[in-house]
Amino acid sequence: MGFSAGLLLQDRLITLTPDDLRGQALGLHTSGLLAMQAAGATIAGLVAQFIPAGTAMSVMAIASLLVTLVLTPTLRQPATASTVERVAA
Repeated sequence: MGFSAGLLLQDRLITLTPDDLRGQALGLHTSGLLAMQAAGATIAGLVAQFIPAGTAMSVMAIASLLVTLVLTPTLRQPATASTVERVAA
């Protein structure tokens, strides 16, 4: 399910990116995604150093849900021409 959500975000990125910058934008997107996955794993490992592993997994799951809830309203807004113009500027 996470992969399918990522495809929707990639589609939004492509919509908001000018044609001549799409390759660079997708490369940066992929690099950032990999870096944040590594950061998340590192944070999870650090949390698990101080509390039991099961509790750490629960803490990380709750944190993930909270981030999702915070980002969802913004990501539900459709990409409009004015949004594309603001990003291109």
